[in-house]
Amino acid sequence: MPQDDDLPADARQRLPTDEIAQQSKSALKGLGGFVEEITPWLFAVGNWICGGLTAFGLVAISALLTVGPVDKAVLISITAFACALPLNVSAIFLLRMVRDAKELRVDEVALRAFQDAGFPNVESHFPASLEREFRYKKISKVALAYSLGAAILGVALTLLGLISALWHMAWWIGVAMLAMVILCLCASLSIFVIGHSTMHESDRHRQR
Repeated sequence: MPQDDDLPADARQRLPTDEIAQQSKSALKGLGGFVEEITPWLFAVGNWICGGLTAFGLVAISALLTVGPVDKAVLISITAFACALPLNVSAIFLLRMVRDAKELRVDEVALRAFQDAGFPNVESHFPASLEREFRYKKISKVALAYSLGAAILGVALTLLGLISALWHMAWWIGVAMLAMVILCLCASLSIFVIGHSTMHESDRHRQR
């Protein structure tokens, strides 16, 4: 077996690159499998987040309409809530439709209905079971990606609307709200980082 020193210079340079590419492919494959396994949980969490944002936006808009456009803070607040509302509703609708289509097996129900009605060669108009499963996985990924983007933008717009509404009361209340949000995010991230490092340390101790 040839040693690394016996290989040409370009071959020695390709070795780390090939290893990195292989590790990247394995990581992407593992990440895809992980997302596929937790897809039902992601659908449930997405519905919960978008539903909560929708309800909060409706309550906030109804309250701000009674105040009226008294200053720029109120206008910014109601505009942010109004822009976030369609995003959240569309995300809920998309997540619900994709999940219900999977649970109800709409394609199979429609196929049996046309077969019972005696429609000729109906099987040729419907995809095979494996193809239906592949299509569902692809649609689920698209729906989750759209819902994630809508949730992030919806949270940002809702936060902007809430801070602007508090700014209407007093500017320091809005600043305090923003500071607490940043503090809570930093605390949550630190908990994840500490937990991740603790898990790595425990794994090292087991290996020893």
